[in-house]
Amino acid sequence: MTDEIFTMKRSRSQLATIYAPGAFFTFEGGMGACIAQPAARIEAKLSEMLKNQVLDTINERVRNWEIQGLNCRRSAGQPPVDPELVLDPQLRNDDGAPRLRGDRLAFLVPDVMNYIPEPLTFVCRRCGLLKDFGGVEEFETKSGTLEDGCPHRIQDEPCRSNWEQLDVVQVHWSGGYHRVSTLYNRWDRDRQDIVWNRVQCHCGNSHYLLDRSSPVFSKWRLICSACKSATKLPVLKDPTSLRVLGDGLNQGSNQQVEVNMEPVSYRANNAYYVQGDRVLALANEDYFPLLLRSRTEELKGFIAKAFAYPVAAISEADIENTLREKNRATEWLSYKNHAEIIAMMRGMKREDLAEASVKARQDQLDRWRTEGLIPDVYQRTPALDYAVDIRAEQWDRKFDPIRQAVEHKTLEIDVLNDADKVINVREPKDPILPDMSPDEVEATKSQVSNVLSMLGIEDMRLVRKFPVCEFTFGYSRVESGPRVSRDKTGEMWEMPVKLNLFPRAYFHEEHVQPIYVMRQDNEAFYVRLDESCVRAWLDANGITYELPAPTSRLGAAIIDGYHTTRPGGGGFSSWLDEYRGNATPESRNLCSYVYTLLHTMAHQMMHSVAQVSGLELGSLTEHIFLPDLAFVVYRRGTTMDLGYLSSAWRMATNATDGNLVLSSMLDPTSLRCGSGALCDERGGACPDCILIPEVCCISRNNLLSRSVLRGMAKPHWDVAIPRDQAIEGYFDVVRRTRRSAEQRNAAA
Repeated sequence: MTDEIFTMKRSRSQLATIYAPGAFFTFEGGMGACIAQPAARIEAKLSEMLKNQVLDTINERVRNWEIQGLNCRRSAGQPPVDPELVLDPQLRNDDGAPRLRGDRLAFLVPDVMNYIPEPLTFVCRRCGLLKDFGGVEEFETKSGTLEDGCPHRIQDEPCRSNWEQLDVVQVHWSGGYHRVSTLYNRWDRDRQDIVWNRVQCHCGNSHYLLDRSSPVFSKWRLICSACKSATKLPVLKDPTSLRVLGDGLNQGSNQQVEVNMEPVSYRANNAYYVQGDRVLALANEDYFPLLLRSRTEELKGFIAKAFAYPVAAISEADIENTLREKNRATEWLSYKNHAEIIAMMRGMKREDLAEASVKARQDQLDRWRTEGLIPDVYQRTPALDYAVDIRAEQWDRKFDPIRQAVEHKTLEIDVLNDADKVINVREPKDPILPDMSPDEVEATKSQVSNVLSMLGIEDMRLVRKFPVCEFTFGYSRVESGPRVSRDKTGEMWEMPVKLNLFPRAYFHEEHVQPIYVMRQDNEAFYVRLDESCVRAWLDANGITYELPAPTSRLGAAIIDGYHTTRPGGGGFSSWLDEYRGNATPESRNLCSYVYTLLHTMAHQMMHSVAQVSGLELGSLTEHIFLPDLAFVVYRRGTTMDLGYLSSAWRMATNATDGNLVLSSMLDPTSLRCGSGALCDERGGACPDCILIPEVCCISRNNLLSRSVLRGMAKPHWDVAIPRDQAIEGYFDVVRRTRRSAEQRNAAA
């Protein structure tokens, strides 16, 4: 070994996640434990809008993390949380506000990653002799002392050494780690510093054997290589936490549980959690700027128009002036004549003729509005004004329905309205249509259309290039979220988990703060539900909502009522704690039920695609557009292969079933669970049925329930209705609605 930093190559997604800076790993065969370090070679070419989206997402994560971390202590008498133990110093402005500093940020392509051997703790397989080194340089300097203290080395007889790296490190939720060793540390109040010492046997010997005979780490022992006396393996205190809490420990206001590090295999998940997210990499810039604070009035107007809020009446004087300015005075006279005819016919008690003129006037108004001669002026509700005004401060962008509405509109412009980028599955063509005769093609279309109708899906398309940008910027240890619970003093302690940035990387002759980004254009399925079916399902389950106008879309009620989805307001939280063990009767609301419906159907589709194609569930993920009743299921991979979605769809298409992805979703057996009644009674969401790997799910597998599709026990978070009360499934309501419509048509 040398003191140089080694470089490795893996796929970009692997380098940005499981091999990101700070991650422990071993090479193939489990040999050679190392820790990844940042590397920088290629700058990612991103638009300014996309860079701003990434930074906004990071800063929102930082703000929410600080709120959760600082307020994690709920028990009386426990000390407050120090801000230094919540966020990396680089995640605060000079005024202390939680925000990623913009100095020397670099958006990088994760094409390579550096690494060094770590931890440098070695144990002899023959005798158990323990040796540790602080780094590669110390190892090279002292490598000749490895055999010192070997109990089998007698006079000139060589040591029978057979060394292995110890696969255990000590970690802490502040992000620190340390090798297992004979070192121990404490806080010196007089020096105001940390004092380090090594375990020394009473016989004067400093060499120890490691007794790992117990499977429990706390029972591991150090055995003196000279006199064979045993002592406990020291538990280190986290240096970062010790510097902050050292005086508190001496005074008794803090407890050892706050600073003690925990042993963990470097192969375990809780040794490292990469922190990142994903944003849509859409190019159109017409609507995203509306989300800026300075354009709230325009944003309100966009939402009011998009979701058909009430239209303000326009005066006839304004109509006349507009038409005369456009040299269409004759049309105005015709419109005015209809008004006179209406008055005359009603005076003659000829209501039938009066209604004909009323319809003619309305047709003229509609035609003028369609042509843009008379612009609609939408009336904003107080709830909409309030929603737009508070969203920037109180709403998590991942669940923000207003942001989702803007994203969906931009997706329509960028992708959905471009025939070269999408294929309607009701009108399949290459590359999703296999070789078929014309009759088989028509039979396939009929079957697909029928199954989509029974699934309550209004629109489904294959998107050939769905633009996504995934990124990682930091990490945490012990827990992926901002707090972790420990019960080691007879009471439960909530600890703040520290959000750490990646270490700086050397790039273009300066040290920069790396953000690793992966820009992808992967295939996806876009799905939009039938609003009439969703409304019927909500009514069947007694979910109340209020539309701003009878003609408004359901998304208007979702946006107006979103702030009430959490006690005290604020919409869904980042970690959805209000839908875990802390649910209240208010959890039963329009937004939670519609989100659960969309989210569960997205997961069901991913499971169906995986079963048909052989793709792993971990290679699929979703994006949800709550107010538009739509979702997208797409591939996370960055390379093309035979498992692409178009290939999966084509192979699953035939004239008998239409498409196996859709028909399997409609099959009742697809909504059964391997855990049986236990999962059913708890609302129907577990790893045996609808869950996917947590890192792939947009909400970490929260707000999921097979009940919303199949109809069985209520979701576990719905505490407003009795525990044993079942809810109606969406598919059952759709089937009943379609059957009623067919009966009405037959009667007509």
